[in-house]
Amino acid sequence: MKRGEHITLDIERLNAKGDGVGVCDGREVVVPRAVPGDRALVYLRRKRKGRFEGVVDDLIEPGVERIDPACVHFGVCGGCRWQDIEYDDQLKIKESLVHRLVAEQDLTAGSWRPILPSPQQNFYRNKMEFSFGSGPDGVPQLGLHMRGRYNRVFDLETCWLQSEVSNRIVDSVRSHATRLKLPVYDLRSHEGLLRFLVVRDAKRTGEVMVNLVVSSYPHDGVDDLLASVFEDLGRQITSCIVTKHSGLAQVAIGEEEFHIRGDGHMWERCGDIEYAISSRSFFQTNTLAAERLYETVCELAGDLTQSDVLDLYAGTGGMSLHLAQHARSVIGVESVSEAVVDARRNAERNEIGNCRFVSALAEDLLADATAEERRYDLVVVDPPRAGLHKKVIQGILDLGPDRFLYVSCNAESLAQDLAEFVSGGYEIQVAQPVDLFPHTPHCEVITSLIRTPSWQR
Repeated sequence: MKRGEHITLDIERLNAKGDGVGVCDGREVVVPRAVPGDRALVYLRRKRKGRFEGVVDDLIEPGVERIDPACVHFGVCGGCRWQDIEYDDQLKIKESLVHRLVAEQDLTAGSWRPILPSPQQNFYRNKMEFSFGSGPDGVPQLGLHMRGRYNRVFDLETCWLQSEVSNRIVDSVRSHATRLKLPVYDLRSHEGLLRFLVVRDAKRTGEVMVNLVVSSYPHDGVDDLLASVFEDLGRQITSCIVTKHSGLAQVAIGEEEFHIRGDGHMWERCGDIEYAISSRSFFQTNTLAAERLYETVCELAGDLTQSDVLDLYAGTGGMSLHLAQHARSVIGVESVSEAVVDARRNAERNEIGNCRFVSALAEDLLADATAEERRYDLVVVDPPRAGLHKKVIQGILDLGPDRFLYVSCNAESLAQDLAEFVSGGYEIQVAQPVDLFPHTPHCEVITSLIRTPSWQR
């Protein structure tokens, strides 16, 4: 078996990234977009770290039925992976993946609940980040990255993830950038102007925020571009920001923001709580499914009437404010200062007085709380995909709350962290997957844990 060959492969499982995995001649072969049960003719594209990576040339026998994808970019785009699979089948595959990753850590839950589906499968995202690129003739491109080619951008016609208005914004920005002959930022020469376009789209309030990331501002060309886009879209764009990013890092974050329209944030409603969201604030990308997520978190938290809650990685207060409606008190901890400002504004707007927010690293606050012998009845965490820092895990174990809720968008890092808590004296009561990311292998998982008599400080 060598690179460039074709093999017939049975897909046995998914890896943590959601790629199909089969075994041939004793070697693993990773095949994106394949799912367990598929038998396929696979082209071996490359070999990396002793493992082959392949692509499906012919699906001989599908493990699940395939359908025609709605998006014209499916297969080229690095976004949706399972648009050719019925949504019910997607849920079953995700559920099976989460169960297996937890079981691989020799963990058991007292109860596994069925996965909760997303209320919407298309146009569900409230944020999309689009990249600028240059075509062969130097004409600006605006769209998403090709799968596996992070240096290549394709022109986006229509995306089925965010909203129809975001598609119109992308088309307007691209056409006027071309007309004005504005240069795209080049990663090699570090010259050019246009870098990213970020669109936030509030599902409940209808507000839309546009953030244009450029290498230089003030700039007459940028002003002309935005004036033309405003003329096309009218008042549909309720907030517009220009972010100046002159650094080398290829990220949609810069050193200075300019508010072109609005005051730099938009309002969204999730459940019965309104949230201010600024350009750098974290907010769950699927608003309607996030409502289910927060409802389930509050339900699993139990009776909080006499409870003090600590919410780590609080963002703009999404979880904290929902919990505060039931708890005696809530402290939300967030390291991004802009998000803390939004969270405090959210608490004030919703007249929630028993919830306060602290700008700090989670590990630092936990160390202080343990040293000062502060007590919390419930600790809630919703960390980034990489999971919890070792110091945070140790800090929670030292604090020793009676109850603990772990919300994660990465079942692999979740399982690894849960193993640490179980060995430290905690027991998993309930595990509840919630799908916030249709057409992808990812989902959120809520786990509730209780402290056992084996716990020691």
